[in-house]
Amino acid sequence: MNVLKKRFSLVTFSLFVLLFISGCNQEETRSSDVEKEKSVFTEKDKEKAIEMIEGLNEQLALFENDANEAIAKKEIDIGDNEAFMQKVSAMSNSLVITPFLESFPGALISNRGDLTAIYSPESTDDCTFGNCNYDSIVVPTLDVGEEEWVVYSSEEFGVTELTLANIGMTYSNEQDSELTYVSFVKGDSGELYFSFNPVINSLNFNLKEWDKEFASIKSDVPESEVETEEEEFRKEVEEILAKYPPLQ
Repeated sequence: MNVLKKRFSLVTFSLFVLLFISGCNQEETRSSDVEKEKSVFTEKDKEKAIEMIEGLNEQLALFENDANEAIAKKEIDIGDNEAFMQKVSAMSNSLVITPFLESFPGALISNRGDLTAIYSPESTDDCTFGNCNYDSIVVPTLDVGEEEWVVYSSEEFGVTELTLANIGMTYSNEQDSELTYVSFVKGDSGELYFSFNPVINSLNFNLKEWDKEFASIKSDVPESEVETEEEEFRKEVEEILAKYPPLQ
């Protein structure tokens, strides 16, 4: 009987030790995640992020004004939609993308550099046969009110993202604004890069959504295909991240 009690006590003690060690490991992991989130981005990074948004807004206002002046002076052909959009796109690169990158070199990882813009036709009748006569364009600006910062670290992909949440995206021809966000990642050398910017059709991603999608593979695909699906998804993410310099 004493032997059984000793064995039971030994098993109970061993189980307690295992649970204690497991709890410590989980706590260490959580602490490590928190420390990483705190250590990657500084207050200076947040100040620079605001400078990047404000600098972009200045270039956007200049572009909208100059483009609409060119349209009014008939310097841009409004009768040919393809030629019109090519001209406006060229102006957006010269008046927004190029000067922005001169102020913040490498901050924008862009596929095309096109801007989010509204092309306004002279009337709805213009577009009846598929070719609109545009008389103006409108581009949005980002309004930073109370700063709301969110930091997210992905253990799966080894990158940390800084998001400025709940900022307004406003068009000059509309009174109301829509809520959006802007996100940044940080290079090993300390540079900031946009990872999501709703104004520019560049290389945008959402780190948290990547993690959710990766985690969902285990429940969404047959067990025999999980490893292959995970490998393919990881490869897609790595191909996008490879377009950036090494990130923290």
